[in-house]
Amino acid sequence: MTEFEFWKFLHVLMFVGWVGADMGVFLSAKKATDPSLPFETRMLLLHIALRIELVPRTMWKAALPLGVMLSVDMDLLDLSTAGVWAVWLFSLVWWGFSMSGAIYYDRPIGHRLANIANTITGGVGVGLIVIAIASFMGNGPFDPAATWLIWKVGLYGLINLTCLGIVISFDPMAAAFGQLAVEGSTPEIEGLVMRTFNISIYPIWTTYALVVFVAFVATTKFI
Repeated sequence: MTEFEFWKFLHVLMFVGWVGADMGVFLSAKKATDPSLPFETRMLLLHIALRIELVPRTMWKAALPLGVMLSVDMDLLDLSTAGVWAVWLFSLVWWGFSMSGAIYYDRPIGHRLANIANTITGGVGVGLIVIAIASFMGNGPFDPAATWLIWKVGLYGLINLTCLGIVISFDPMAAAFGQLAVEGSTPEIEGLVMRTFNISIYPIWTTYALVVFVAFVATTKFI
């Protein structure tokens, strides 16, 4: 196995782990909104969803350094060894803030860490879109002839923004379940739970569609 094949293999696993595990998150969270279930069961389902979500959360961050490794090996990105290490270090720091915020979501420190991770995510999303546009114009780091790769970079930047949309739209769910624990099931609280879930559906399915499309672009290079 060559170095390129190794990184490509990990890149494929990243896509599978991302979308596959996230479907488990989606289905568990959806079932947790069912008011006919006992509260303890609903909380267990939500907890399971948040723990499964650590897998796609990791795969989502891994896409950045793995994509860089493939681009460098294909001579489509001129990046020094120090630059490659910097991308890996940045990705690990980003992942660390994101994971810590998710693990300690029910504590004040978790909220602070999650806010830092969200800020980084927004910066990565906007930054990659800008880099993709600059590369299209011949002023970016990527080979302007590799249009399929530039599309992939720009779309991955957009995916970061839709993932941020998922996090923000789903955030009120914790408060809603907190009310549910204290006040019990009421039409108002159940309505809040369902509205929160329904709003989050839009960035969730947009993210799935974009991830699948990016994988198609990378495989076929039709653009």
